[in-house]
Amino acid sequence: MPNIAVVNSEDGEAEQVKDSKSAKNSEMQLEDTILDKLLEASDIEVPQGLVDDEVKMMIIELNHKMRYESMASSRYISFTQDDIADRMEKIRAEAFKLVKTRLVLKGIIEAENFEVTKEELEEEAKAISVRQHMSVEMVKDFLGEDLESLKKDLLVRKAIDFVNANAVIK
Repeated sequence: MPNIAVVNSEDGEAEQVKDSKSAKNSEMQLEDTILDKLLEASDIEVPQGLVDDEVKMMIIELNHKMRYESMASSRYISFTQDDIADRMEKIRAEAFKLVKTRLVLKGIIEAENFEVTKEELEEEAKAISVRQHMSVEMVKDFLGEDLESLKKDLLVRKAIDFVNANAVIK
């Protein structure tokens, strides 16, 4: 993590201070940029049916969010036809990117023969239990004793880490 600032401590010595939030944001921006460049370079065919399915899911999520927000604030939310068309265009572009990302990462997972061990699943369950302030047993009850539902997430994380580690930044 990069050093963000240098401050003088009480005894006059220079002390390096890390701004973890700022550094984390910079790291995430770099990862997003790397992934965007990978997507641009990829000529993988993105099936329209998958994009349409993603658009439907995103619209359902947006609808739920808007209903919740209007109930929470007691406001009625209305859109003009132009607003709806504009939002649909953005949703479709985002859905395309999400589907393409999944397909590219799936290809990397298969090409690199990534696998997830039982130990890695257990480590992730422990990490989740710490983040969520619950026991590992509760995490396993929620996710299933074999933690199979975490496997896909860990494979994707391995693929992203692989891409970031092998990116050539100019």
